[in-house]
Amino acid sequence: MQNAPAPAPWPAGGLHQGRQVCTDLLRQALLALSPTAGDGAWPLAGTRQLWLADTDFADWPLDEPAVQTALGAWLRQGGRQLCMAGEQFDMAARLHPRFARWRRDWTHAIATWAPVEGRLPQALHGLLAAPLWLQWQDAPDWRIRCFTDAVHARAIQAQIADFLQRCEPAWPATTLGL
Repeated sequence: MQNAPAPAPWPAGGLHQGRQVCTDLLRQALLALSPTAGDGAWPLAGTRQLWLADTDFADWPLDEPAVQTALGAWLRQGGRQLCMAGEQFDMAARLHPRFARWRRDWTHAIATWAPVEGRLPQALHGLLAAPLWLQWQDAPDWRIRCFTDAVHARAIQAQIADFLQRCEPAWPATTLGL
């Protein structure tokens, strides 16, 4: 009898620092959503909702073809939703033109939000694919805090639900004009 492959190890909890380390954590989480991610991926393919929040998404690997392929495979399963919250989606569109084009095909499964008043709370900056929560501490210094437990995931989900009550739809996939 053959043993089942061991699940991929979660990233170490706690603070991670450095540009490459932070970008790799975000990339690895996004790639792990794909149902074909393989044995070396974190077990995130069953996640039904993905939360991405940042002021402008400038430092995210959203324009990488592999990330878009993984997100597309994840969304293709049905019943999945990608929720993005930000302040400057015009910057995201300029910095990630392939992602901006790609998301047009998935508008039925992607919701984008912006705060009506004020700013995106710093505590919500990050990626949530429960139970994984990668929380940006501060982008200029490249620090992300990693949580991999359901308690933190539920707490941040409650904060997100509260925050979305004070948001409006943003970044339309197409622009209508006269």
